[in-house]
Amino acid sequence: MKKEKTSKIKIIIITIISLAIIILIAMYTTNSNFRNFIDSKFLNKNVSENNLAIIEINSDDNPALFAFEDYIGVFAKNKLSIYNNKSDLINELTINITTPLIKTNGKYIVISEDNGNKFYVINSTNLLWEGNVDGKIQKININKNGFVSVIVSNSTYNSIVIAFNSDGNELFKTYLPSTYAMCSDISINNSYLAFGEVDYSGTVIKSNIRIMSIDSAETIYNYSSSANDIISNIKYVDKEKAICMFTDSISEVTPNSGTVLYKINDNISFTDINIDNHIAIIERQSSGLFSHEYQLKILSTNSNNESLYFLNNKLPKQMLASGKIIALNYGSEVDIVNQNGTLKKNYVSSKQIKDLIVGENIVGIVYKDKIEIIEI
Repeated sequence: MKKEKTSKIKIIIITIISLAIIILIAMYTTNSNFRNFIDSKFLNKNVSENNLAIIEINSDDNPALFAFEDYIGVFAKNKLSIYNNKSDLINELTINITTPLIKTNGKYIVISEDNGNKFYVINSTNLLWEGNVDGKIQKININKNGFVSVIVSNSTYNSIVIAFNSDGNELFKTYLPSTYAMCSDISINNSYLAFGEVDYSGTVIKSNIRIMSIDSAETIYNYSSSANDIISNIKYVDKEKAICMFTDSISEVTPNSGTVLYKINDNISFTDINIDNHIAIIERQSSGLFSHEYQLKILSTNSNNESLYFLNNKLPKQMLASGKIIALNYGSEVDIVNQNGTLKKNYVSSKQIKDLIVGENIVGIVYKDKIEIIEI
């Protein structure tokens, strides 16, 4: 009898502990006030201004700022200064550009002159090669292996899409006489170029994703969106799969198929496809007659898995993503979340944050005169 009683007590204790753990996890997941208390008091996820490495900047120089890998780039007056996550100056490069377009991917950076004909390719902290094109550069992109795609315009064609390999050799050009190219990307295995083009000539605006073979320079697949659904961004997530952002939808396009992954409606405040194999969406949900709550929904592009991070009634002013992290800027506070919906860092400031820059392993909190660095 004693053993049986002891066994029952153990079962009751285990059940109570299990229920308590489940309740605590549910509260941590869904209640931002409770989550902030646990993060600050027990998990040490909170950081605040003036306790981080700082890069001083001069706003009068109108610097272009960006983050990549573990580095911060500051471009001003034809000089690119590259800092590490401790705010140490690693290298300075002369870049003869006035109005920069900057794209990063892993360790690679490409900087071009907006509406100019020159661009530079950088590997981490070193200049690899310089390129020139005939026409005016409208958009530029670079893949994880340093292959570059450039969209230019001239007096003859609305758009010309040009592909370069990592050594700076031109691979091919594609001429668009009646449509406008809006974005482009090259696959991770350097086999395909995807670009989005828009036709404004008819009564209905049409968007099209064209997949081209890098080897043959031939179009191998075309995917058309619904009417007036305008393409804005493309990101390859593996050897064949390109995730395409439209105004009203997000689609997956491969060399032989195209599928709508998500329909964007009026309840969606932010979307981002710049996350490794995931899509980030901030969605509004009604919590009462006159109130709404928000959640960050993170969808896997490889499966049906979905992760949630609850924002309650806090709607960010800005959402940026890179690699495996998502940064949410509320104005004087920043949440940094991973692709599983887990909070990595919470940053609190006494003043308004001007901007965020996000790399794979680093977030820069931008003020008028400085950048504060958060390591992830």
